[in-house]
Amino acid sequence: MKKLVFVLLACLLVCSACSKFNKIRKEKDPLKKYEAAVTYYEKKHYDKTLILLEEIEPLLRGKKEGEKAQFLTAQCYYKTKQYEMASYSFKKFYETYPRSQWAEECLYMHAYSLYNQSPESELDQKPTLEAIQSIQVYLNAYPQSKRIEEANNIIKELRGKLELKAYQNALVFYKNSNYKAAIQTISNFEKDYPDSDFMEEVMYKKLETYYNLARQSIASKQILRLTETLAVYEEYKYKFPESKYLKDANNIAEAASKQLAELKKIDVKNTTENQIRTETITDKQNEK
Repeated sequence: MKKLVFVLLACLLVCSACSKFNKIRKEKDPLKKYEAAVTYYEKKHYDKTLILLEEIEPLLRGKKEGEKAQFLTAQCYYKTKQYEMASYSFKKFYETYPRSQWAEECLYMHAYSLYNQSPESELDQKPTLEAIQSIQVYLNAYPQSKRIEEANNIIKELRGKLELKAYQNALVFYKNSNYKAAIQTISNFEKDYPDSDFMEEVMYKKLETYYNLARQSIASKQILRLTETLAVYEEYKYKFPESKYLKDANNIAEAASKQLAELKKIDVKNTTENQIRTETITDKQNEK
């Protein structure tokens, strides 16, 4: 019986709250709706706050309440995890009220909302790049901000995600045995992230890729590509003399050296035979 009474009371309270909210929505005075929206916001009823503010925002433009209404709208989008709308709204606020007491916060929250849209490294990283750029804009605008350390940590985290994405892209071509593309993406990775923690592994994969490309090449290109393989090996050995991949790297270099020596012997033999053949033909022509 007590449980039933409790349920009935809860239902009455919900109905009463809904009735009150619907009554407020029908209010003709935008300032009264604004005051109600602020009250709902303070009580953390962000969905209701948004509904009211979206209805009256056009009516508050040019009024002093319009500034706070736009600020609370952006905050509600963020607090309800509508990050795309939040980033747009915070940016719009900053551009509309650049001298506002909330201007710095909104510029930062614009960037932070973009940060929250940054996807996993396997996905397209356009939002990550936008977040980094926006945080940098914030740091340039407010170099003395108390959020500098936090902002720099976010940039570091997002750049780490871009690095991981580049590493994964390089290995995609490697795993698919698309050796020319793998060499290009690995070279780009080396250029963009020279101090990466992945560099030891990436450079070893580069060595493997050069060697595999050489083995699959036509005879006329094998000497050049095996020579390039050995050059990559020397660079790798110099940079990572204690590498866990060094034994395998040594094996690749040994195999490439043997194959290169054999190809050079054949090349010398063919060259010599061609010279003899050419000289014979020339001699016969001279006899005539």
